[in-house]
Amino acid sequence: MRHDHTDWLIHFVRDRNPEQDFPGQSEDEARYFAGGELEFDASAFQVLCTIIRLGGLIPGHSFRNNRTTIYGGEPAVCVTEMPLYAFASYVKQAAATGRVSAYGIAFLKREFYEAGGRPAIYGLSTNKVTYEVNTWIRRILSPTILPQAEQYRYVAYSPSGARWIDWSHEREWRWKVTDSEREYIWCEAGDGTFGRTPGLPLFRGKAEGACFSRVCIIVWNNQEAAEVQKLLTGLYLAGSNNYDTHFEKSVIGNSSIIVLEDVINAVESGQNLDAQTIEGLEEADLVRPILLKDATPEQAKRVKSALKAAAQAGAQAAKGHICAHPQDIGGCGSAAAVTYDITNELVQYMLKEGLATGPYDGRVHIEVHGEWPPRQERAYYEAIYLEIAECLSQHLGIQVRLYSWDD
Repeated sequence: MRHDHTDWLIHFVRDRNPEQDFPGQSEDEARYFAGGELEFDASAFQVLCTIIRLGGLIPGHSFRNNRTTIYGGEPAVCVTEMPLYAFASYVKQAAATGRVSAYGIAFLKREFYEAGGRPAIYGLSTNKVTYEVNTWIRRILSPTILPQAEQYRYVAYSPSGARWIDWSHEREWRWKVTDSEREYIWCEAGDGTFGRTPGLPLFRGKAEGACFSRVCIIVWNNQEAAEVQKLLTGLYLAGSNNYDTHFEKSVIGNSSIIVLEDVINAVESGQNLDAQTIEGLEEADLVRPILLKDATPEQAKRVKSALKAAAQAGAQAAKGHICAHPQDIGGCGSAAAVTYDITNELVQYMLKEGLATGPYDGRVHIEVHGEWPPRQERAYYEAIYLEIAECLSQHLGIQVRLYSWDD
């Protein structure tokens, strides 16, 4: 196995840096680039989880010194062809600069190419660079130097001379939107509106015109891997996100999670040189899938018994609340019994059997059908579902909580 070559490309993310990432003369201008899904100073791990939750990547301008470094007038998604261990080593060396982090998403090279991604072009055949447009947000070279449609691939390169520039070690590829009817994701914009934003879909599936059959999510440690595993499992079970974006279950089911600490330990401590690439990690069984579990017949009976007991507990709570508060005069609202333990086999069984709904950002609503009079008072339903949550927690051995809201 060649350790300097890989079939995978990595899009790495980093901590947000407001001064570098979001130029503009006002907060509104900066918010346009920051979007509405994350804080200006979100951590790299928060950025990664948001990409997963939205199910796609939004092209960026790669601002440096308040100017875009993407040519051609359009933003792009940037990825690297560096093998995984080389990426991990690069992260360790460059971490202090804030340019990179230990978090990313990997794609199969052939699928990224099918999606429209292409290798970067390092340098030009001429040193006489002229521009059609040269502003902080749009840098378009003369088409006599490079066709505008290909300029997003251009990376400045000057390995000699006074102004030294050399990013060739990143072995970069880039992608830009070419079909706005197909290449988009739903998200919140910087002005608070919700809608379609040009982007690269991750989990849509080939049946809907997407190109990826799987991805790999890269994190630094085991705790983060467990969080991502839970997030991916929830999206798999729901089949969509909170914007009702359909996610193809086979794409998520085929995807994996990689812990960079494991990569470094396998290579440096375990002397497993094959672990330098994602292919080698797969052979060494060092990648993690989502967690799907089946309930036994005995566990299925336990769930049904727990739901029956919970319905009785809810009815008793309703009766007690009506006796204490005969007038239905409180604020309007409702409530539910919820759990966030989506990797538990009992919870997954309830979802499969229609005994629960969701997950909604990891929150599963357990369906309990009891006999109690309808009211509009929120406190009434809170009293009912508090008892239901406690009953389910006791019978199922999982943490079930009260969740309520105003109508």
